[in-house]
Amino acid sequence: MTMIIPSQLLGLKEAGCLVTYEIMAQGLLLVDTQSSRTVYTVGDFKISSKKARCSVIPLTIMSTTVVCGMLLLVCAVAYVGPFSTIKKVAEVQHGDEATNRSYAIVFDGGSTGTRIHVFTFSNSTETGLNLLDEYFQEVKPGLSSYAESPSEVASSIVPLLEKAKTVIPPELWSSTPLSLKATAGLRFLPTHTADAILDEVDKKIKSYPFDASNGSVSIMNGDDEGIFAWYTVNFLLGHLSSGSHTVATLDLGGGSTQITFQPTNLEMLASIPTEYLVKLNIQEKPAFLYTHSYLGNGLMSARLSILKSSSSGEKSADGKTEILRSPCIHSLIMKSWQHGGMEYLVMGLESGKYGFDACFERAKTFVGNNIHVAEEVKQRPMYGMSYYYDRAVDSKLIDKDDGGVVLVGDFLKAAEKACSSDGDINMPFLCLDLTYIGSLLHNGFDLHLSKEITLIKKIKNFETSWGLGAAFSLLARICRKYYKLYKC
Repeated sequence: MTMIIPSQLLGLKEAGCLVTYEIMAQGLLLVDTQSSRTVYTVGDFKISSKKARCSVIPLTIMSTTVVCGMLLLVCAVAYVGPFSTIKKVAEVQHGDEATNRSYAIVFDGGSTGTRIHVFTFSNSTETGLNLLDEYFQEVKPGLSSYAESPSEVASSIVPLLEKAKTVIPPELWSSTPLSLKATAGLRFLPTHTADAILDEVDKKIKSYPFDASNGSVSIMNGDDEGIFAWYTVNFLLGHLSSGSHTVATLDLGGGSTQITFQPTNLEMLASIPTEYLVKLNIQEKPAFLYTHSYLGNGLMSARLSILKSSSSGEKSADGKTEILRSPCIHSLIMKSWQHGGMEYLVMGLESGKYGFDACFERAKTFVGNNIHVAEEVKQRPMYGMSYYYDRAVDSKLIDKDDGGVVLVGDFLKAAEKACSSDGDINMPFLCLDLTYIGSLLHNGFDLHLSKEITLIKKIKNFETSWGLGAAFSLLARICRKYYKLYKC
């Protein structure tokens, strides 16, 4: 008979002997009372046992009723969160391995575009949930660009929804979870405007045969964005089994930027403000993540703020367009630029003053000292994505397809070149963008100029966005809904 023993017990009597277990994590022990040599676990444990010689004396540790009750408790309260392992119980046999496929659809409603991720997973009784494939596509502009015409926003995502129908087998449409999470672009809009856009999107999505429950369309919390991106990168790298092996992630979007890592230094962990810590389970292990999202520090939002810092509210001749002048913009440039549903005319200063030094001062002033610095993160390997990657490609710091490793100082050196007379005026914002990124990393996050950052767009041919982490969360919801089919 198998008994369940709470892991909080550091010692227990088994067959008349005192057995001491060293338990390294919370969970449950499953002990075979017929064989003291066999110990099973539920959860993540490192266990060592010592047993004194003694005679075999029958001893009932728990009654059958208690055991059954605890088994039911395990089924009822097993953690089903964003990063739980999900296995299919009703599977199709393929050789020696029982497998089946499941799908998840995640829409990333970013400030500059809407992207769809259609993930394909295999569910195996041997290996659990495995990522097989991902379909990715983007449409522009972003949802926030429809602030003046919310009724038109739904048509922008129709091509993406239609494509999802071709990727997923029709018989699985109704059980495929779908979620659309808008990010910083909609966070900046007035509440009634953002709600109007989301309502139109929600109606369109619910007209399709996927599983889009109430709440599937919403504005994502910035911290969730950082957590999901961190999970995606570390999952694809295969680093989730050990907190000390995980990497920190830096995500630079259009409207916000996130920094996330898993602290392992207890002394430093105690010094981190609680608002920067999130407690969660990662592959059934309790853990803390440090994460914070800085709204307004995304590249497009920062660009606008830095441009406005040296502008005087000047208008175009017709009075309809605001003119933004900046020392970060070459004097030969006159560029129409749209952001957040507004159109601007971007130009250099009338004085002709232009260059890295003047631009860097503007960027440093904008970054200021409002960014929290976690000391441990400076020693951790770092992976950067999104606009970190894109601007490094634009400045030829990394290969467009393969990415690469750069130093923080490389961004500033590239900015100096872009802001010089040798800069490419066909890339009018490169001077400003690189200068801001260098200042954010060096002055904001307090990273040394020699700090290495690995810039990636894909790992193992999968996109390194927060979408994959969100997909795991979606499948956990489906697990709860279809509990007769899935084991969580």
